[in-house]
Amino acid sequence: MAIHLYEDITLTQRVSEGDLANPDDDTYNGTDGETKDKELFLANEQTTLASALASGETSLQLSAPLSVDGEIIIVDDEQMRILSGGGTTVLAVERGYGGTTPAAHDAGAVVYSGYDYTGLVIEPVDVSGGDESDWYALALTQAGLDTAVGGAPLNLGDKAHNATLSFWRRCTVPAGTPVQNKTDIKLRITGTENPIL
Repeated sequence: MAIHLYEDITLTQRVSEGDLANPDDDTYNGTDGETKDKELFLANEQTTLASALASGETSLQLSAPLSVDGEIIIVDDEQMRILSGGGTTVLAVERGYGGTTPAAHDAGAVVYSGYDYTGLVIEPVDVSGGDESDWYALALTQAGLDTAVGGAPLNLGDKAHNATLSFWRRCTVPAGTPVQNKTDIKLRITGTENPIL
């Protein structure tokens, strides 16, 4: 999926996937038991144009690498298909893909991966040992955490390529929990990824 979790609304602190390079983490007092809430954000892979792009140009420069050859990217209302350079900051593209109109774009314009999503669901899973996924409760609002059921999935619905969704998670560490570095509770995102054509 070309969609990721972030710890901040500006989408600069991406939560790492498959390793602990930048986990969604906190420190808890397990002796007395402690609860902490955090808002998390879900957004498409994205970067910005490093320089302005004229309507006839077929090579563009990104601020950070994005997508792979053959995929669609979207800048403002224009779709572009990556011909070469995917995974780098310099791309050769087919302009006006999908019947859109080639247009000039400003430096700093956001470049999105070309996918929409339907039926997004996020759920806590415990991937090792006993199931402690019920330490995590999820809700669309912080107030909603008060009635959320620990371990239950949260339906986030559909997401357009340029939309950012947010939700809240509450981690409750039961009192009397031994000191440990707990790394086995993960947030799993499922849904249908729909290429924009």
